[in-house]
Amino acid sequence: MAFTEAQNTAIVRTQLDEVFYQQFAQDTALPQYAGADNSWIFQPINTTHAAYIGQVFKGVGLYSLTAETGAVAESTPRVTNTYTILVNDYTNSIALSKDLFDDNMHGVWAESVRQMALMARITMDTNAMGIFRGAFTTTLTPDGVSAINSAHPLIGGGTESNLVTGPLSPSTLNDAIVRMAQLKNQAGVVMGSNPDTLLVPPALWKKATEVTGSVLIADSANNNVNVFMSPLGIRVFQSPYLGAAVSGGSDTAWFLLSRLHGVRRLIRQGLQTGLRSWEYSNDRTYLYQANFRENYFVADYVGLVGSTGL
Repeated sequence: MAFTEAQNTAIVRTQLDEVFYQQFAQDTALPQYAGADNSWIFQPINTTHAAYIGQVFKGVGLYSLTAETGAVAESTPRVTNTYTILVNDYTNSIALSKDLFDDNMHGVWAESVRQMALMARITMDTNAMGIFRGAFTTTLTPDGVSAINSAHPLIGGGTESNLVTGPLSPSTLNDAIVRMAQLKNQAGVVMGSNPDTLLVPPALWKKATEVTGSVLIADSANNNVNVFMSPLGIRVFQSPYLGAAVSGGSDTAWFLLSRLHGVRRLIRQGLQTGLRSWEYSNDRTYLYQANFRENYFVADYVGLVGSTGL
C-alpha cells in the first residue's frame, strides 16, 4: 500500500511527537521538584496577546464602626504602578536526514528528539527560577524595587519589608512566618497571610525537610515538639536552578510563599511542535521544531518572604 505525502508526514510527526512528549512529561528525579508548571509556586495566567498590562490595586480598607443612622463608611479604590509584561518566544529545532530517520541506527533520531524535549523543560524551569535568583536584586515588582526588599513603598504611604535575615533554621523560619502574617497590603492593612510553600535550592532540601517535617524540633538535643509539622503543613519544594551551579543562583537563599502570593507565570502558548517534510528541502532532511511563549513576573510582594541565608 502506497502512502501519500500527507500521510507520510503525519506518520513521521506522530512518531517524533510520541517520543518528544513522553520525555517532556517525565518528572525529574529530584524529590519534591519545583518546575515552571508547579502552580503552588507559579500561579498561571493565560493571555491571548503578546503583552500583558496590569496595575497594582491599593485595596479596600477596614470596616468602620457606624452609628445606626450614621453615614456608611467609604473606601476609595486606587490603582497605580502600571506594568507591562512582554511574552517571550522560545524555539528549537533539529534536522533529521531522511536516511537517518528511515534507518534510525542505534536510536539516534529518537535520542535527539528526547534531548530536544528535555531541553524544553529545562529552559522553562531555568527561566522560571530566574524570578527567585534575582529576587533580591534584578526581579522587580511594579513598585520599582526588588521582589524581596526591606522597603516596598505602599500606595497608601509608608514602606513594608518582606526580607528576613539568617540561614534556614527553625528560628529563622519562624521569623519568616511572623513577617508573612504581619505583612501589610498596599492600603496598610495587616493581611495575616499563612505560609504554604518553602522553596529552597538542593543544598537546603534536607534542612528544609527536617525543619518542617520532623516529629521533634530539628537541630536540638531537647525533645521539643516540632510546631511547624502539623498545624502548618508547609510544602517543601526544591529546584537545581536556584542553586549556585546556575549563574546568579545561591545555595543559601530560601523563600516562603503563601497560597495567595504574587508570583505569576504568563502563558501565551504552551509547547507546540511542527514538522517540515524532507520533500520540501533541497537536502532530503526533515526539520522538526518546537516552540513555546511565556514569561514570569511578581505582581506584588504580599504573600512572599525571603532570605539570602546570610
